[in-house]
Amino acid sequence: MPPLRMQPLRQGDLVSARKKVTCGDCGAKEGELHDPGCDHECCPFCGGQLVSCGCCYTQLGFDYQPKEWDPAANDLVGHPTAGLPESVYKKGLTPELNQRWKGILAEKGRVPYICFPSICGRCGDLRPELFMVSDAIWEKYIPIREREKILCLSCFRKIVRLVDGDKGVLRLLTNIP
Repeated sequence: MPPLRMQPLRQGDLVSARKKVTCGDCGAKEGELHDPGCDHECCPFCGGQLVSCGCCYTQLGFDYQPKEWDPAANDLVGHPTAGLPESVYKKGLTPELNQRWKGILAEKGRVPYICFPSICGRCGDLRPELFMVSDAIWEKYIPIREREKILCLSCFRKIVRLVDGDKGVLRLLTNIP
């Protein structure tokens, strides 16, 4: 078998895919820091959403114990104040604690905005419109090793047709925009 040869990219091949974009929440340009409180900023400690992770509490030395969902109780369970002092649990960080947290973030280094666009794992479509199906439907049609990928609706419908033909499962998909 002859060796695989890669064709070099020509100037402009990626221009449409890599247009300079901004954060959809705060407008930060790539490489810039998000505005304080931006929903899209990642935590430099856990990688989660900075405004909703508990790292500010653990980094400030609190015994943070987030409540967890208990399906049997159909409720959140755990420590009544998630291990936080009641005043912090009810009112949030004091201005002094907030300043300390900002200092901890500055020392660690905040995560700048970088665009990682969604790409369909089958056809390569850039930023496909997202849709949802139940876990049972997804697991029926998408092989295990591909389930973490994003699919465009067109590719998902093609896969369903390939697996089922026209056996009626597509009726389930007519509710998808």
